[in-house]
Order: sequence, then structure tokens, then C-alpha cells
Amino acid sequence: MSGNGKSEQPKLNFKGQKPQTKPANKKQRADSNNSTNTSMDELFNINTQLEAMTEGLRELREDLKSMLKREEIEDLIQKTVSAIMSKIEETMSKKIETEVANKTQTLHEKLAGLEFENEQLKQTVCDLKTNNTKAINELDILIEKNYETSREALKLANCNEQYSRNNNVKIMNIEETSHESEASLIQTVSNIMKTAADVNLKPEDIVAIHRLPSKKGTIRPIIIKLRNNNAKSAIMKKRTPMKTKGYRLVDDVTKRNQGLISRLLLHPEIKNAWFFNGAVFGQTISEERVKFDIFDNINDTIRDFRSRSRKFQTGESV
Repeated sequence: MSGNGKSEQPKLNFKGQKPQTKPANKKQRADSNNSTNTSMDELFNINTQLEAMTEGLRELREDLKSMLKREEIEDLIQKTVSAIMSKIEETMSKKIETEVANKTQTLHEKLAGLEFENEQLKQTVCDLKTNNTKAINELDILIEKNYETSREALKLANCNEQYSRNNNVKIMNIEETSHESEASLIQTVSNIMKTAADVNLKPEDIVAIHRLPSKKGTIRPIIIKLRNNNAKSAIMKKRTPMKTKGYRLVDDVTKRNQGLISRLLLHPEIKNAWFFNGAVFGQTISEERVKFDIFDNINDTIRDFRSRSRKFQTGESV
């Protein structure tokens, strides 16, 4: 709005052919009639121009009516852009859906293949597990048999080794001499047995004699292999007088039997342990005399011995 309250008229950009006007006649000084004619001509020209301008305004007004407003143009552009974007989105969406469908189909096919292979692998693993379990069970049975066989073989070997030592006697604490020989050892042992225990040990009763290895700094024991068990019994009966004189007579026990005696002496239920007549025995704190073997479980052996003893006392079958 302008200051005088009237709305401002939009400036018109008039395009078109400018109406032709007649050239103005050069004013000449004339008389009054000439002046009147000239004024009429000018008025006519002005009227003609006004009519042409009015016609031009009417045409311009018609043109403006047919022209789109700015809001309509923006709306048209927006709708056009929206339509284009919608078309693009629809096209892209179809392409993406097609690509996703193709990829999904490919993945489904691969997944189906993997599932088939997985089922085959499961079956293979199951078969292997079954076969391995069967093989392991067979191996366990075989191992158990071999274990029992090896134990029995070791027991038998220990018994045979101990039997081969039945006529052997070890004598402890006999001092060594600088030039010791088999003959001198026989003479020394015979003299000690005669003076300490009144045993007449004949040279023909001795099959072999020598010293055994021992810890450094200790006196090496002497082992004697006697001709028969009678000769050994005659010597072993004199263990007490020999011990009184500072000498010890002991059986030649195998390494496994010696280990069993050591285990028995460490057990809280065993008060004493010894070797006698080819076997190892232990005396419990309850004064029970129990025979043990090299692979025995000490607790189980004591429990079995007491169970058999109770059944024997009550008259039950053992």
C-alpha cells in the first residue's frame, strides 16, 4: 500500500507493437484558423494513442489472465519433481527387489546345499562315532586283558626270580679288606659264622659268593648262594646270635618284594612287615598276620582277610 491509501499497481511490462502516431506538424505561425485546426489534429492523435493504449492494456490483461501464478508454478514444479522422484524410487525399488530376490534365491540354493552337506557330515560323524566307540570299547577290553596278563606275567616273573634266590643269604656289616677275593671271602665268612654263631659252613656248601653294590660310604653286603635249602636253614637259624655280634643275616629279596615291604611299613594299619619262605607278610595293629602280593591294594587285602576270618569263625562258606 502507498501513502495515499491506494494499492500500488504492478508495473506492466508491455510487449507488443507500439501504435504508430502521426508525425506532428511543424508549428507555424499562422492565423487563428490554422491554430484551431492544429489543436484538433493533436487532440485526434492523442485520442488515437489512448485508444491504442487501451487496446494494448486489454490484450495485456487477457494475457495476464492466461499466465500462471507463481504459487501455481511452484506447485506444478513440486508435483513434477515428486512424480519424477516417485518414478525413480519405484524403478530403484523394483531393481533392488529384483536384485535382492536374485541374491536371496542364490543364498537359498547355497543354504540348501550346505544343509545337505551338513546332514551328510552329521551322518559321517555319527558313523565314525559309532565305529570309534566300538573300537574304543574293544581296545579297552583288550587293554584290560593285556593289563591283567602283564600283571600276572610280572607276578610270575617275580615269583620265579624269588624262587631262584631261595637259597641265597645276605650278610651285612662284614668289613672289606684291600685284596679281597672269592676264596678270602669264603674263609672270612666261615670264620665269622663259626665264632659268632657256631655254624660250620663248609666250602662245598657255597655255590657262589660276592659283594653287592651299595651306597657310597657304606659297607657292601655279601651275598652267598648256598647249595641247598638245608644249608640256608642252618645259617638263618642263627640270625639272633649273629645280630648280637653286629652282623645281620637277611633273605635275598627281589626288588618288587622289597618295594612291597616298604609300602607295608608306611601304611597306618601295618605294624610290621617281613619276607618269609618266598612271600611277604604284614602284621596289622590288630595282630593279624596277612600275606600280600606285589600288586595288592593293602586296604582291600586287609578287608578281604578280615571278611574271610569272620566267615571262617561263623562257619560260613569262604
